[in-house]
Amino acid sequence: MSVEFVIGVLNTSMSAIFGASLLALWYYQRELGYIAILVFSYAVRILSFGSLYAAFALDMLELRMVANALILAATALLSVAISKRLRLRPHYGSLAAITAISLAGGCFFVFVEDNLPIRAAVINLGLAAICFVMLADLTRRHRRTPVEQLLLGQIAIAFLSFVSRPLTFLIPGIDPAQSEAVYWIVVSISDTLICSTLAAAIFAVIAVDVMDRFKAEAQIDMLSGLFNRRGFESRALPMLARQTGAAPAALILTDLDHFKSINDRFGHLDGDKVIRTFSDILKDKAPRDAIVGRIGGEEFAILLPPGLAAAAHAMADTARSAFKATAPAIFAHAFHPTASFGIAIARAGDNLLGLMERADHALYRAKNEGRDCVR
Repeated sequence: MSVEFVIGVLNTSMSAIFGASLLALWYYQRELGYIAILVFSYAVRILSFGSLYAAFALDMLELRMVANALILAATALLSVAISKRLRLRPHYGSLAAITAISLAGGCFFVFVEDNLPIRAAVINLGLAAICFVMLADLTRRHRRTPVEQLLLGQIAIAFLSFVSRPLTFLIPGIDPAQSEAVYWIVVSISDTLICSTLAAAIFAVIAVDVMDRFKAEAQIDMLSGLFNRRGFESRALPMLARQTGAAPAALILTDLDHFKSINDRFGHLDGDKVIRTFSDILKDKAPRDAIVGRIGGEEFAILLPPGLAAAAHAMADTARSAFKATAPAIFAHAFHPTASFGIAIARAGDNLLGLMERADHALYRAKNEGRDCVR
């Protein structure tokens, strides 16, 4: 199998297969925008290997530089995709500078002073520098998942491969006339390995992200957009574990007053509007780190983080007043929906069940004392 075949057919075909697979994934998971950038990266990679194959077939140094520019661009796009996936700002300036410097050096050692070993060193060090940018992003993430560790390892291997490839020209005992052929064999094999192993790591990362999205969606109440009971409890337990005696958490339970009569009198569509309106108000009035959930048909819970217990009554009363002022606009009739609130301050050793029972007792008092109040 010739070097030209590996570069022109095998590497190009592998990139096309991986790119098409990523495109199919993106079609069904468009919320994961970084996948689209990965698709673009593999598309550019296909063009790079195709250009390099043509450069060999036509013996055109200009096409080799086009191929170098494309592989640098494909690797830079991979860096952008990783930054996007990590919710970091992509290093556009650094990537553009690395690409420009590498291409300028490569062009100099093609058109001014034709020197393949130095040209190979310049291009490969440029690729290694882009890998270093990716490694820097990944190492900034202190709590990496196993698949992120896998991706980190594969990029580190790619970095070492790019750094070591120019050393092929320094291997003793190789005839200088044969050193170029040996170099391209090393490039073709290493590119095949980099392409396949990086793709495996990328697909593993995407698979975990998709599963995480499914898990998150399973914990969201679709009508209100708040956490459902499972989602609320899974987040509330760790928050309660972090509280101290000096900085307790607080739980607010709230219930829409006479909600069944709203559904019976006006229909479920208007009832759904009431739930959405109330949910939006709770999200708006709750502190940023609070956990807000719809834990029953018309019952909601807000867990305030440790240290904000003193603000629980004010927050609940603000939400109550806002809902009372806003909700009547839902109905063409003269109807004024209200909500009742019950508050419990966490104690040392409190578990979630005990805290909810005390908040529920407070809510029961609010209902018995006329509703539309905070207790």
